[in-house]
Amino acid sequence: MKTCSKCGELNGENAIRCFKCNNSFGPQDNYKKICQKCGSIYSSRTENCKECGSRLAVYTSDNINSHSSVDRSGFWMYIVAVLFPIVGIILGCVYIARREDETGKSLILTSIFSVIICIILGVMIRGCLGL
Repeated sequence: MKTCSKCGELNGENAIRCFKCNNSFGPQDNYKKICQKCGSIYSSRTENCKECGSRLAVYTSDNINSHSSVDRSGFWMYIVAVLFPIVGIILGCVYIARREDETGKSLILTSIFSVIICIILGVMIRGCLGL
């Protein structure tokens, strides 16, 4: 909530003028923010998406449809999660803490499946060798 410096009245966070005395709250930002996951558009003051909780990016013509395309920049994280499961679990926890739940859950699950597959292969190889 914004408090008017002139009359002390409480106003909404996105208000540009006081509703009681019409006092201006100062210069306004002329840009919008967009959620990269769900595509919702917000004012420049909003930091997180109200629908999915993700951090917002500045709205430009480059990221209008980026929420629907597959992001391949984090592919290396899944390779690390398979090769070093404990690192994948830690990375997953970091992403969950950053409110990127889908990526975090995927990394943790990839790490767990990697451990399970290694155990199964180890048991099969041990059985084949008769140890």
